[in-house]
Amino acid sequence: MRSRLLCFSVCLLALTFSRFLQAAEPKANWQAEWESTVEAAKKEGKVVVYFWQGGNLEKVIEAFQKKYPEIRLDTVGGRGSSFIVRITTEFRAGKHLADICICGVTSPYKVLYEQAKALDPIKPAFILPDVKDASKWWQGKHHFQDPEGQYIFAYRGEPAGTRIFYNTNLVKPSDFKSYWDLLNPRWKGKILAIDPNESSGGWRIFYYNPQLGPEFVKRLFTEIEIVYTRDVRQATNWLGVGKYPLGLFLSEVPVAKQQGLPVDELPEGNMKEPISLYSGANGTIALMKQAPHPNAAKTFINWFLSREGQIAFQEIMNTPLDQAQSMREDIPGDPIPVAYRRKPGVNYIPMFTPDRMDAAPLLQLFKETAKK
Repeated sequence: MRSRLLCFSVCLLALTFSRFLQAAEPKANWQAEWESTVEAAKKEGKVVVYFWQGGNLEKVIEAFQKKYPEIRLDTVGGRGSSFIVRITTEFRAGKHLADICICGVTSPYKVLYEQAKALDPIKPAFILPDVKDASKWWQGKHHFQDPEGQYIFAYRGEPAGTRIFYNTNLVKPSDFKSYWDLLNPRWKGKILAIDPNESSGGWRIFYYNPQLGPEFVKRLFTEIEIVYTRDVRQATNWLGVGKYPLGLFLSEVPVAKQQGLPVDELPEGNMKEPISLYSGANGTIALMKQAPHPNAAKTFINWFLSREGQIAFQEIMNTPLDQAQSMREDIPGDPIPVAYRRKPGVNYIPMFTPDRMDAAPLLQLFKETAKK
């Protein structure tokens, strides 16, 4: 009996010690760092997030405040080139006001990363295991816009759609089986498009698609007599009243469609060419250099990119007028309409890779063809 009790006591002690080691190990690896970071963030008391306004992103950001009420959230929203100019002007003047930028595609890469060098590496700020674990993300890896894979993290990626919008009274979707059908002479002078100098995102989708490329874009510029505009709202109205039957890159069309105008986007299933994967106008997150609240910035980054944060992102961002999908693969896709979700096995072309970031060749081509 004594030997049995002794054996039982030894086993119980061993089990208790084993559990103690198991509990201590994760804390040594990441939990202690996380707890100290959050405590330091609370002492800093504030985090400043600059963000590209679009959809319900501000509401997503505000969810952080509910999670960490001790860290005051200050947000500065904006859009267009003036937004990035403000950030870089402040930075170059030595005013380090922003901690984080949730930005678009080309501006953070070209201006903040390449020109102003206003970013610190964001990857070392990852602390939570489910953020650091690349297997939780699309294609089993973290996606960055910069070639170093350190600075501009692409957290969002949904199928870009065709980016071809039409007046439903004037155009039949069956007229299009390929993007090359836009070069049909019947559309000469009948296509309205956003000026590439105003927004190059959609144009880059054409330019860097391997089955379209510079030759396709050049022919669009030179053969079809496209009418260019910088006013997307006016362009959408013109499409709705039938002044132009086709429009390219008109982001206001979903709103107009809901309001009853006869407008829609050509289904991506019509096109034989592969569809691009797009990170949207605010699908990247970056850590500003010399962030005034470094621990609060780390806390925000880890919450935002965590499973919890990205579930909130998808639930809040998806509305009848806007669809957004996280690059995380371990969260429910229920908030996203089936037609707008990434599909397994589809060969999407990511538009947020370093080799597809540069709009300069596209804009130079536009400039040259405009002269002619």
